[in-house]
Amino acid sequence: MALFSRQLIAFMAVAEELHFGRAAQKLHMSQPPLSQQVRLFEERVGVPLIERSTRTVRLTAAGAALRDALKRLMDDGDAALTAARRVAVGEAGSLRIGFTPTGAYRLVPDAVGMYRQDHPGVHLAMIEGDTASLLDLLRSDRLDIAVTRWHDTIDADELRMDAVDTEPLVVAVPGNHALAGRDHVDIAELAGLPLIGFVRARSEYFHALLHQLFSDNGVMPNIVMESLLPTLLTPVAAGVGVAVVPASISELRPNGVRYLPLRARVLPRSTLYVAYRANGLNPAVPDLKRALMAVGVV
Repeated sequence: MALFSRQLIAFMAVAEELHFGRAAQKLHMSQPPLSQQVRLFEERVGVPLIERSTRTVRLTAAGAALRDALKRLMDDGDAALTAARRVAVGEAGSLRIGFTPTGAYRLVPDAVGMYRQDHPGVHLAMIEGDTASLLDLLRSDRLDIAVTRWHDTIDADELRMDAVDTEPLVVAVPGNHALAGRDHVDIAELAGLPLIGFVRARSEYFHALLHQLFSDNGVMPNIVMESLLPTLLTPVAAGVGVAVVPASISELRPNGVRYLPLRARVLPRSTLYVAYRANGLNPAVPDLKRALMAVGVV
């Protein structure tokens, strides 16, 4: 194989220079060994590739066709190497991103927009889902990175989770509610009001966060129904009850819903995490993670 490579290089040098002397200088060798390599290459190919005379060196039709084909191969090889290097440093390739619904209101659009400006060559595939399903996709290598809520099933040897954004909780009330004209709501005022809670099986994080909020402040909530974000706002708008939600959801403003700051002695914040595989190999992940960190508030 090494001998064949030397013969191929010798042929290409002569084919490009059309002069044995200049080709030999280009390859830093004397002319007789170069001529021998070219003859051996022609024997291997089985047809004449170069016409030699005392004055000129010309390629036969077969030689010209072979030169052009080999040049295309070398150009394609160079392009492939360049593409591989760009992927290796995260400038190209693909990135599969997952996010929870609340991550889509501000954090993910802002971070992905920032990332795209610096990495236009990276193809992005994005999927929305709940935390448990996104973590399963990460574990099975069907996602590279995800913006999720905390989940108790995390194994640090398998997945890493870093906090990237926190936000306060607010109260969503019907537009015609007695509280709608207020500039804030005290948590004690929620004790006797019908409350829209979160379905535990599909939103473990917010279900637990609300339980912590009311328990820490000594308030017994009156939960009349449970739902998921963002459909939870539909019964609020219909006047079924009020809801405690992360502040970012106020980006959604359905008719008949108003958001009010919540005041409490103990007021936990809603936190988003960036999750990724501990042994992940996609070099595009760190830069998106940095973008999420830059946009988020921790």
